[in-house]
Amino acid sequence: MQCRNHPDRPATALCQKHGTGFCAECCECLDAVRCCSCLDPEVYCTYRTQCLIWEHARERRRSAEGRTPQP
Repeated sequence: MQCRNHPDRPATALCQKHGTGFCAECCECLDAVRCCSCLDPEVYCTYRTQCLIWEHARERRRSAEGRTPQP
């Protein structure tokens, strides 16, 4: 699977609900619009408890709020 934002790169994080992925650069990015973030955060997702994309976005939200990410 290829990255949603960079079709020439392989995806390292996969959204199981929507079948799309993000590359390593997108997962390290801090821009909430273009980066690795949940595509449908307001809708129920069966996979959320095991989703790397959700966890990356949650860590970015905590950093932006000045809170320390929890292990």
